Amino acid sequence: MRHEPSSVHAIPVQRRFSDLDPLGHVNNVAFLDYLQEARVGLLQELDFVRGSDFSQVVVKQQITHRKPLLYAREPVIVEVWVDRIGNSSYTVGYRILDEHGELCAEATTVMAVVDSTTGRPVRIPVELRARLAPTTILE
Repeated sequence: MRHEPSSVHAIPVQRRFSDLDPLGHVNNVAFLDYLQEARVGLLQELDFVRGSDFSQVVVKQQITHRKPLLYAREPVIVEVWVDRIGNSSYTVGYRILDEHGELCAEATTVMAVVDSTTGRPVRIPVELRARLAPTTILE
């Protein structure tokens, strides 16, 4: 898939020493934190984290590790974009790059929009859809 520069947001995420496993690699669990930081960063850049009558919840995450990520003082760069928008959910795509710009992992997160009171899925509100749409990559 080709990414248009205006559609991809680059979010720097600082590695922590506590992210390392006994082999000196960033532990796979820490990658989920990096994805969350990038996803929240994207929503903050879109100025839309939460509405008064709905919430957004993670329903599925998938990570493909391409190469070990080691500790460095420089942050990793998480490229993040909206890959697909459905009726009540949307998919966020990511690429995690090390301090040299090398691909370490690719990931996706499916986010569902739910009623804040009942927790049941609802249609993506018009305002949220409008903010997400410009970040969606068209193939």
